[in-house]
Amino acid sequence: MIQIVLLLLILLLVLPALAAFLRAMGPALAGRLRRVALWLVLLLFVGLAATGRLGWVVPLAGALLAALLRLLPGLIPLLPILQRLWRRKTIDAAGESVVETPFLRMRLDLTTGEIRGEVLAGRQAGRQLYDLSPADLRELHADLLRADAESARLLEAYLDRVMGAGWRAGAGAEDAAAGVSQSGKMSRAEALAILGLKEGVQREAIVEAHRRLMQKLHPDRGGSDYLAAKINQAKDVLLRENR
Repeated sequence: MIQIVLLLLILLLVLPALAAFLRAMGPALAGRLRRVALWLVLLLFVGLAATGRLGWVVPLAGALLAALLRLLPGLIPLLPILQRLWRRKTIDAAGESVVETPFLRMRLDLTTGEIRGEVLAGRQAGRQLYDLSPADLRELHADLLRADAESARLLEAYLDRVMGAGWRAGAGAEDAAAGVSQSGKMSRAEALAILGLKEGVQREAIVEAHRRLMQKLHPDRGGSDYLAAKINQAKDVLLRENR
């Protein structure tokens, strides 16, 4: 019995660390590693079965079941906590919030809070925002003011976060008036990307994702009115369609 409890405790400690390691490696590489691990486990069981060494599996399964039944009364009070952790798993699956306009794609890492962007069109197309100098960023902002107000507002949100509001001092009156237009209609796919969720998400997970993002991007915490409006709009779209 003591050995089984120790085994369960080890699993509780190891599995979260392994999950964090896989998230840090990126979804593509993590997916390949999961498939390799699955095949290795299957090959292990096939090898044990072929050599007649699977006799320990049934007693071990029975012992684990008996231990679980004994621990069940103590686990029942933890069900609300486990439910919240399960909802957060849906949120953490994507790992990032994505806001996209015709000229920019902005990503926010939900774990670290790091924000990064890519230019999708125009003279700087294909470049990452962190590769651009302050002069290049101001030039890009001026181009976006003429080409697409929504993209200009998104770039302003990025500049406010990484450079502070001081960049606006030298931007001029034209820049100060940027982005007064309201956001257009948002699709469900856009709303899911903004909140970092996947299809099939439940109402509780939508509310939790909105809360977490607002904690990181609220104007009072270094965010912007534009991003806060997009996050609120994404929540409204998903909750309206999930009724």
